[in-house]
Amino acid sequence: MKTTRMTKISKLTIRRGSIKDIDEITKIEGRAFGSHAYDYPSLRYMLEIANSVTVVSIMDNKLVGYATVYFRKNSKVSHLESIAVDPDFQGYGVGKILLNEVEKISIEMKCSRIVLETFEKNVSALKLYERNGYSIREIVPDYYHTPYGDSRNAIRFQKKLEVK
Repeated sequence: MKTTRMTKISKLTIRRGSIKDIDEITKIEGRAFGSHAYDYPSLRYMLEIANSVTVVSIMDNKLVGYATVYFRKNSKVSHLESIAVDPDFQGYGVGKILLNEVEKISIEMKCSRIVLETFEKNVSALKLYERNGYSIREIVPDYYHTPYGDSRNAIRFQKKLEVK
């Protein structure tokens, strides 16, 4: 079964996301993060604001992952706001491909560093970032707030980018 998926992953394409992708992105976000997922208005904001770029991964005409990176005016630091892969396609390199693409876009935007936050117990994300050259910058207490009034810590990562 894994071999079949790996064959399919080789046919993965990446393109810029748009508001037309919002329904599929919302589904992936919900499947990947459950009750901690961004809601529809937040995702719509990410897709429509001028200072962000969203990329999507497509396989067999199906959106299987996305990533959104933010840029601040006059800043050399980009911020990976969100990255999610459909659980059926996790563990096969889709996240790494999306991560590489937002790094490339950040370099094109003349950013020399990229930062991100992830839940401190999201083991697969922690491994992805560490394997791809990100280092822990700090632990951010109470970064994620839940609908029930509690919160969860985040780990802030950073990576230096080679601007050409």
